[in-house]
Amino acid sequence: MDFLQFFAIVEADRDVLNPVSPEKLARVAEYAGLRDGLTVLDIGSGKGAMLRQWAERWDLRGTGVELNSSFVEAARSLVQSEEVTARLRFWEGKALDYTADPDGYDVVTCLGAPFAIGTFSEALAWMARHRKPGGRLVIGDVYLRTPQTPAQLNAAGWAGLPTLEERGAEVRAQGLTLLGLSAASVDDWDHYSSLMWGAAHRWAQEHPDHPDRAELLERVRGGQERYLGWEREHLGWAVWVAG
Repeated sequence: MDFLQFFAIVEADRDVLNPVSPEKLARVAEYAGLRDGLTVLDIGSGKGAMLRQWAERWDLRGTGVELNSSFVEAARSLVQSEEVTARLRFWEGKALDYTADPDGYDVVTCLGAPFAIGTFSEALAWMARHRKPGGRLVIGDVYLRTPQTPAQLNAAGWAGLPTLEERGAEVRAQGLTLLGLSAASVDDWDHYSSLMWGAAHRWAQEHPDHPDRAELLERVRGGQERYLGWEREHLGWAVWVAG
């Protein structure tokens, strides 16, 4: 099954496509100094949840860049009012193919999608190049919660995953100042994962003859085993705000 289709199915019940609550996104906005009149570029914008939430509160202009066409379509349809619609736009395609405004943006964000640009540090550098002087960066990604890396984590391709402290050092290494941090709780992770499992189960019931049904269920089952076996204990997820 195509990975974009897979995520469109399992994330059907989510608005925010990361283990972070709307309340924490509101706190992140405060750290980033959101106010009327700002411009925001959101890389990996998903269904536009963060941009929509912020645009409902502030008179800002935002652009979301997202590869998954299903999420772009959802973002456009979920905008709550014509006034907000006029201030937000969602561009479909690869992040590095997007032509950013040469004048830059007041806030550049990337939640859970630094890989769309490169490494965490490469994403920070790219984002910093596209912010206005004095602008803010908001980046969300995984980190290692425990001092020792289990063998399963290495086998899953997470060898060398930085700790929270090391992620902070990556921010500072780019010449940035860390201004705020919001880390996902275990409950945030549980809710994030549970919505995936429920959406996959419902889709499988509704599509008993789909040729990719068995593959999808197997991928979700494997994800459950990893999550319950070691991810829940060893992986963390956080949002860093820098300037």
